[in-house]
Amino acid sequence: MLDAYSLDTQPLDGLGVDLVPWVLTAVGTGRAIDYVYIAELYPWQGANGVTYGAPLVLDAGMLDALPGQEEQPPGSTVPLYFADRGYLTAPTDSVAARRLFEGRVEGFSVERRLPLSPTDSRRVAGTFGRLALRNDDGVLDSLPDSFAIQGRRVVVRRIVRGQSLSEAVPVFDGVGVAWEPGDGVMGLTVRDRTALADLSLLPTYGGTGGKDGPAAWSGKPIPGVFGVSRWVPLECYDTALGLFRCHFRRIRAVLALWDKGGAYAYMGDHPTEAALKAASLTGGQYATCCAEGLVRAVPSAGGSQPYLGTVTADIEGDAEGGYVETHAEIAQRLLSIGGLGDLVAGGTVASHAAYLPGACGFAWTNQINVGDAVSAVLQSCASWWGDDRTGMIRLGRLEEPGVPDLELVPGSGLLDVTPSTLPASISPAVWRSTVQYRRCNSVISRDAILTSADEATKAFAEREYREAPPSANSLILSRYPTAPELSIRSGFDNPGPASDLASYLQALYARSRGAWACEVPLAVAASLWLGRSIWVEWPRHGLAQGRSVRVVALPEDVGDRTATILVWG
Repeated sequence: MLDAYSLDTQPLDGLGVDLVPWVLTAVGTGRAIDYVYIAELYPWQGANGVTYGAPLVLDAGMLDALPGQEEQPPGSTVPLYFADRGYLTAPTDSVAARRLFEGRVEGFSVERRLPLSPTDSRRVAGTFGRLALRNDDGVLDSLPDSFAIQGRRVVVRRIVRGQSLSEAVPVFDGVGVAWEPGDGVMGLTVRDRTALADLSLLPTYGGTGGKDGPAAWSGKPIPGVFGVSRWVPLECYDTALGLFRCHFRRIRAVLALWDKGGAYAYMGDHPTEAALKAASLTGGQYATCCAEGLVRAVPSAGGSQPYLGTVTADIEGDAEGGYVETHAEIAQRLLSIGGLGDLVAGGTVASHAAYLPGACGFAWTNQINVGDAVSAVLQSCASWWGDDRTGMIRLGRLEEPGVPDLELVPGSGLLDVTPSTLPASISPAVWRSTVQYRRCNSVISRDAILTSADEATKAFAEREYREAPPSANSLILSRYPTAPELSIRSGFDNPGPASDLASYLQALYARSRGAWACEVPLAVAASLWLGRSIWVEWPRHGLAQGRSVRVVALPEDVGDRTATILVWG
């Protein structure tokens, strides 16, 4: 039996509550639910690397104006508590007894949206939001000058009046972006916690010599390699000894090394840079110090002769804390480097690695921020990443609608339906899907490569990617002559997983799909999550017989009794 929802639009009687924003009816009980939205801000008071004006002194009057606060010295985190109505927790509340949330929240809106097309941005879209605080009395005027909010935690939750804070339902757990003072309102723009990943991934050379690079390299990014990457270009930091830095920390191995396509012979690994320098190597040989991400190669001509061209290597990259090679594992490692490892939902990493197995690799020699690197990894396997309502970061992919566990029909949870437009890259249906694999990170034309290089090396070096057998349905072209074709540049190292991905994408997008904007009561939207399979039935727009769909966009707005979700199927 599928759940169903209803909305009681009649005002509450006898509760003694003013300004009740909406009244929801619990499923199957007819009991009215009195929801309150609470917001918790954790700004930094006082100097935060810059001066934000005179610190706000929390005297007795201000403590009344900013409820639930205890005076803190400048240069510390000061929690601020607000709600859409004045709310005081019970004396017995297990989280915070008698905590006062002042009724200043005028509005809060946020939306999360999954990418529908493999060519869309991989980060869950639309996770910018805005919190509006009533400020007719001017009490909050000094917040921008006294409290640094950028990058500081902001939490919004929904609670049933009378419940403990431990029972509050998360709506948003992210970070502040900027105060936005307005006429009678103090606005605050917020972002999901993936915003914390927007910092540089690669450390830089200091230019002090040795593996810290020559003076001319000061500020230059140190390469970063993850998984198995082929023909990664290397740059010599010690020409006398032929030393290269191929990763900014421990690696697993350098599988092969070439100079203009001429292969070098591997002579072993050494525990330190000093030991690597002392190793006895002759022309055309290389050795590694995997612990420090270093490789040494003696020019094939021997002696002081220069290299013939760009030195490239096949590298099994980052192995600090263990080697990783699937898309999901690499995404998790990148987020850990960015300081967000504790926010990654491990279960989604394990499940992603299970349905998209196979070794892959990525190499960056130019600076990139962590978030863009994660997006590049997941773009290459048609997956997505982003936060959920609790602030945890999840990995996933768009899948065929499953067995629905919730039914939305007219008069029972569904208020209105409007057709929505699909991206042109997947509409009306995809007739062929191709997935490329095994990237050559340093393409060399056949004319430029050494004539002594074997044919396999020449063929590999002249093309950036290989292409797995495509998955296609030519009958779609008969029906839709201008049907699009999907092409994905994957991180896979082998054709098997790439071919499997092509088959998956073709099966997903070969059917003529649809998307619909569904207006539902807030209680319905609150029970949903991105990717949930539900049943939608409506007398128009191709839904008269009902259809199993997935939720792909979820909005939330404090000021609304309803929400417009987006479904796809």
